[in-house]
Amino acid sequence: MLFDDDGSINKPQQPQQQQIHLDASQMQTVYANFFALSGAADEVTCYLGTNMQLPGMKAPAIRLSHRLILLPANAKRLMLALQQTVKAHEDRFGPIEIPPPPRPPVT
Repeated sequence: MLFDDDGSINKPQQPQQQQIHLDASQMQTVYANFFALSGAADEVTCYLGTNMQLPGMKAPAIRLSHRLILLPANAKRLMLALQQTVKAHEDRFGPIEIPPPPRPPVT
């Protein structure tokens, strides 16, 4: 509790919620089934793309389409938001299974 000079209780004011306007007029939607991450002291970079592997191809053809650069604090906020979103999805639809990566062929 906080007290004023006269001894009365001073209740801390609640922070006012700021309203924001999201402008989606220039938004683009992309599909990505591949990502790669890199980082430095002051940024985290996420590369997004599409794995275009076709049957019989020796090496996958991954077409990178976007690079997202975040401050480390914003990357952590994104991570927490993704964790909450995935948990809510699994609570509603069941667990998401991630298959183990394929083993390279023995030569």
